[in-house]
Amino acid sequence: MEEILELKNCLLNHQYERAMSIVEELEEMGRQDKINNLESFLIILLIHLIKIQVEKRVTRSWRSSILNSLREIQKRNKLGKKFQYIKSNQWDEHFESTYPDAIFKAADEAFGGIEIKELKSLVNFSLLKRTALELLNLTYTLDGDSMVELICDRFPVGLQE
Repeated sequence: MEEILELKNCLLNHQYERAMSIVEELEEMGRQDKINNLESFLIILLIHLIKIQVEKRVTRSWRSSILNSLREIQKRNKLGKKFQYIKSNQWDEHFESTYPDAIFKAADEAFGGIEIKELKSLVNFSLLKRTALELLNLTYTLDGDSMVELICDRFPVGLQE
């Protein structure tokens, strides 16, 4: 709110250069807020992918969380009609930065609670990353119905092989 009042004051006093820098700061703050929100959904996605991988099973609620995370990422990642806050080739860095939070939170949930070191030893990191990035890339191409169908097919409820 302070920034908006300062912007107004700059405009009223014809301080256009300072006003433009405030606008750029506000724009960056808004962009970062959107990215933080997208990363929150990425963490939820990773938590459930980790649990599926290590527990070798899928529950309806885990599958629903995966679908919900992907759909929310799909909806919230739009910047206008043709642009995204996070482009498809940028998810790798976001995966790397959110993985520590995801593994920490998944340790509380997997097997009813497990030590982080033990959980890390059970996770196939490269498979997790590949799966997550494949799913994230689908958010750029699939519609809602196709996403539901794909997630249900890819993660059938019950034991995994």
